[in-house]
Amino acid sequence: MKSRSPIDVVVTEIGRILAAYGFSSSGRQFRLRSPLGDWVVVDVQTSDASTRSRRLFYINAGFTMNHRWDWSRSAMARGCEMPDVTDCLWSTRFVPQRGDTYERWVIDSEATLTVVVDELEHVLHREIPVLVRLLDRGHLQDIADQEFGLGYATWQVKAWLLAEAGRTEELELILQPLEDDDQDDEDEDESVFQAMRRLASSRAHQGAGER
Repeated sequence: MKSRSPIDVVVTEIGRILAAYGFSSSGRQFRLRSPLGDWVVVDVQTSDASTRSRRLFYINAGFTMNHRWDWSRSAMARGCEMPDVTDCLWSTRFVPQRGDTYERWVIDSEATLTVVVDELEHVLHREIPVLVRLLDRGHLQDIADQEFGLGYATWQVKAWLLAEAGRTEELELILQPLEDDDQDDEDEDESVFQAMRRLASSRAHQGAGER
């Protein structure tokens, strides 16, 4: 019987741990979806610098909101029903204490495999509850209100929440300065901004009709 590779052992252990938090697995990717359609995604990415005797890998994680994922699939012509970490609104890496200088986990012997598996359990039980809390809209709203917690993605979280609430004027206070100042990725920015505006307008009209 063929023995499992160190990466397969790692993937199996991650799947076992994340299953307790409700994640489903597909190969080296693990996903959790909220009732509102927001996603948390974790994956194992092997490094091109790996050799037969020294396996290097990253553990990536990401979060995205349901309307952001709908926009991404439409704008990028994605046929996938579920996002990858690269599709996420915000992403990070789980960094090992004993990894290398490139945020990679390292396995170069049976002994280090055992150490890595033990550390993985500690790291995941520390980080995953923090990640899963992002699926709680009350908690997410707190992050947006404080404008702290998701770094570069915080403004997008706040903008999407405003759009969902139909708060068009407040949304414009975020988008207009960005349109005036940001010259990078102009086409992509325009597309996501328009998606936010369409959603906000739709929700505002719905709210007006219900009054």
